[in-house]
Amino acid sequence: MHNTNNYTIRPGTNYSPNSDIFLAMDKKKLNEFFQWFMEIKPYCIEELMQLIGDTPGFEKWEANDSADSLDGLGEWFAKKVRKRDYTPEEIEKIRNKFDPDSKIEFPTWDLTDETKSLALYVGMYYGDVALKNNSPLKWEQFLVSKKNADYGQPVLNGRGFVLINPVRVAHSVAFGLIDGAKNGGDLRKGYDYWRNLRISS
Repeated sequence: MHNTNNYTIRPGTNYSPNSDIFLAMDKKKLNEFFQWFMEIKPYCIEELMQLIGDTPGFEKWEANDSADSLDGLGEWFAKKVRKRDYTPEEIEKIRNKFDPDSKIEFPTWDLTDETKSLALYVGMYYGDVALKNNSPLKWEQFLVSKKNADYGQPVLNGRGFVLINPVRVAHSVAFGLIDGAKNGGDLRKGYDYWRNLRISS
C-alpha cells in the first residue's frame, strides 16, 4: 500500500478492476485496500486537476464536480490514453488459460500503466461528481458476493440507484477509446445514461 504521507503520484498508483486479486484477499487486506483508496482519492483528484490544467487547450477546465465538467474531462482523457502490446510471454500465459482448441480471440494489448493511473484518477473524480449530485449515494466496498466482478472494489451505492464502479467505467472508456468504439463524449454520455436509470426501492 502507498503511504499518503508526503504522497507523490506515480504510474504505479493504479489497479485493474478486471483483476482476480480481490478474490484472494482476506478481510484485513480488503479493508486496507478500501482505506488506501479513500485516503489517496483527494490527492489523486488534485493531481488530475494539475495535469489537466497543464495541458494546452484545457487551462480553463474547472473541477467543480458538475456533470458538465465531465465533458472536458472526457475530451482530455481521450488525448491521453495509450496502449502497450503484450510481450510474447504474456500472450503465452493468456493462451494457456484457454482450451488449446478454443477459437476464442483474446486481446494482444493492454492499457499502459500511466493510462491505468489516469483511469483511476478519472474514475475517482467521476465518482465524486455522481456522489455530490445525487445525495443518496455513498462510497462503499462491494462485499456482497465473490461472483460479482466488483467484489472488493470501491463502488457507489444508494437507494433507488443502480450500483456503479466508477473506476471500471473509466477503464471501459479507456479501452473503447483505444479500439475506436468510444470517443471523449462517452464519459458524460455514460454518466447521463446511468443517472437516468432507476431501480425500485
